[in-house]
Formats: sequence, structure tokens, C-alpha cells
Amino acid sequence: MHEYSIVASLIDVCEKEAKKHHAKAIERIEIALGRLSGVEPHLLQSSFDTFKEETLCEGATLVIELCDVILECEVCHERSVLKKNHFICPKCQSESVRMVGGQELHVNSIVIKEA
Repeated sequence: MHEYSIVASLIDVCEKEAKKHHAKAIERIEIALGRLSGVEPHLLQSSFDTFKEETLCEGATLVIELCDVILECEVCHERSVLKKNHFICPKCQSESVRMVGGQELHVNSIVIKEA
């Protein structure tokens, strides 16, 4: 389960950022998670709830924003949200598409409690 290592890194990054600002606790962490990131949101949440104990994140809430898969057509340059597992441009029906969103995992914001 790679969600454990992701949560360990997430907590580490958040704690380092909080310490830069002399925070005594982290209240909320908001992340963006692509639907094709390979990370299971419920396992990520469960891992966070387990590993946040005895860290600055102990009382924190983890908010996960699921991001759609976005395709861009290399023929007509149309951007579209993938609705089914059909990697085809809905405008021109070309199969020459590339994924430009939906695999991400990044921190959107960290809300801290100042000392």
C-alpha cells in the first residue's frame, strides 16, 4: 500500500512548512488527487488518520479534491473531460489525444494554527 509512504511524505512536507511559520498545529490540509493517480482516496484518508497522531497534523482535517481526467486533442486542440475509458476526442473523433490532467497529487493549501 503506497498510500502509507505518500501520507508520511505529506505529513513531513506539512510539518516543515508549518515550522517555517512557527505554527503550533496544522488544522487543515487540502490536496488535489487525479482520478488516474493510482492512489485510492479512502486508503489515503485512512492512512492519514492513522499516521497523523503525535504530529503537528494530529488535529488536522484532510480534504481530498478529486480531479477529472483531462484530454487534449493533438489534431483539433480541444480539451475535454474523459467520461468513459474512451481516449478519443469528442469533437473530431481523433485517437491522437494526450492526458493533461488527472494524474496529479499535490498540496493545494495548508491551514496552520499560529503560536
